[in-house]
Amino acid sequence: MAITYKAAVIVFSGVEELDFSGVWQVLGTTQHLLQQDYFETRTVAITTAQVKCAHGLIIVADEQLADLSKYDVIVVPGGPGTREAMKNTQLLKEISRASEAGKLVCSVCTGAFVLAEAGLLKGKKATTYHTELEKLSKYGAVPTRERVVVDRNVVTGAGVSASLDVGLKIIEILLGGQTALKVADWIEYKPQAII
Repeated sequence: MAITYKAAVIVFSGVEELDFSGVWQVLGTTQHLLQQDYFETRTVAITTAQVKCAHGLIIVADEQLADLSKYDVIVVPGGPGTREAMKNTQLLKEISRASEAGKLVCSVCTGAFVLAEAGLLKGKKATTYHTELEKLSKYGAVPTRERVVVDRNVVTGAGVSASLDVGLKIIEILLGGQTALKVADWIEYKPQAII
């Protein structure tokens, strides 16, 4: 019997394409590699179903933002659109609720600031895009210059390409390090953040 984890990838106008597609690719690879549906991953839009990303890619989300606590994993990507996403009270409330329910809440790049606005980074080690890293301290976070930082149920990833590492860290946490290494090998990627 397959173990299935439900993952929500938040998308919004101005989201960085690789920030969410890297995680998506890594989680999806488990199905091909392990012949089991370990992850059911859905895109969740915070405003409208059609989303124009930072570099012009237009996607249609699977669903609108509602109850994020029904997911086991929530991923918040970064990009210029985070400035508006950080002001979305419904998104912040749902992220906070999911975290309180013990869900694995993750960010890539400047998506960390959405988690910070939701109150998730206070007193925790966290990372983000290198030029923005020190700004996390304004939220009570402990800025940590690493590719991926795990502090309790919060995973933060550095710059854009760290999306792959965040996806692999999710697999490591939920399915084990050997599985994460197999997925990394399958996608021909040398991870920097797997035990």
